[in-house]
Amino acid sequence: MTPPIRTCLGCRARRPKTAMLRLVRGAGGVVVVDRRRTAGGRGAYVCEDPGCLERAVRGGRLAHAFRAPSDPGPELRGGAGAPATEPVERRRRERRARTAAGASA
Repeated sequence: MTPPIRTCLGCRARRPKTAMLRLVRGAGGVVVVDRRRTAGGRGAYVCEDPGCLERAVRGGRLAHAFRAPSDPGPELRGGAGAPATEPVERRRRERRARTAAGASA
């Protein structure tokens, strides 16, 4: 079975849903990263690349994706250096470690 595919708001690349960050729009119109991928409501996806996150935040892409006026939350406003990118790097390291552990077993 093939995994669900999503399109990145930043670069428009199509990737498996599990390889991307999920963004959700709260009731107040503030967009935040849904790290657990379980928040209710409409989601939008971005590659784990900080550049894609930055492109998704600017240029009205969030409002278009959520079909409503949307403002980036505090963790998204900083662009490439935003705290939202720190967990991305940590998840990449964890994924590599799991892959390496599975390959050596």
